[in-house]
Amino acid sequence: MNISFSKLLLSKKLLVGICFLVGLIIGYILGLFKIHTLFSYSLPIISIDFSWLSWFGRITPNPTFLSDVAAFEAAIIAFLVPLSIEIISKISERYNSDVITRSFNNTWENKILPPFLLINIVAAILLRFFVQDDINSVVWKILAWIVLLVFIYIAFAIWRIINRIKTFMSDTKSVISQLYEDVEKSIE
Repeated sequence: MNISFSKLLLSKKLLVGICFLVGLIIGYILGLFKIHTLFSYSLPIISIDFSWLSWFGRITPNPTFLSDVAAFEAAIIAFLVPLSIEIISKISERYNSDVITRSFNNTWENKILPPFLLINIVAAILLRFFVQDDINSVVWKILAWIVLLVFIYIAFAIWRIINRIKTFMSDTKSVISQLYEDVEKSIE
């Protein structure tokens, strides 16, 4: 039985080798006759003018904004995160259900915001610490823009979280509908 398996394996390897050689020969012959030109067609050339992005190279971020970013994000960690947790837990206590807490904690903003805050604070502090006299370097500009874009994303996520908290605090119909959905899921 072991011998037939090795013969089968050898025959498969031989078949693969033969197919490879036949493919090479057919490709060579078709290349000589330029058959591939019958199936090719030229796409229209699309030229995009990126000269409007040249302003990016002229803007040199000031390193002091990194301190502002780090301070603002540290304040968010110190105030917004515990305050939002406290508000949501009080709302959950009012309705005697942890559905609101679970719903609040399971949103993508709440899962992503703390790591993004910490990473951006560390990046801002490290950039501020390691920036030397040459703030006109391309690496500095790219890293500073990345920190700024992450900061803008964090501001957007904070805005979404605050709106969600407002909804939980003021719209009792949505809270009650979430409670009903949780009851229906638990019945199923």
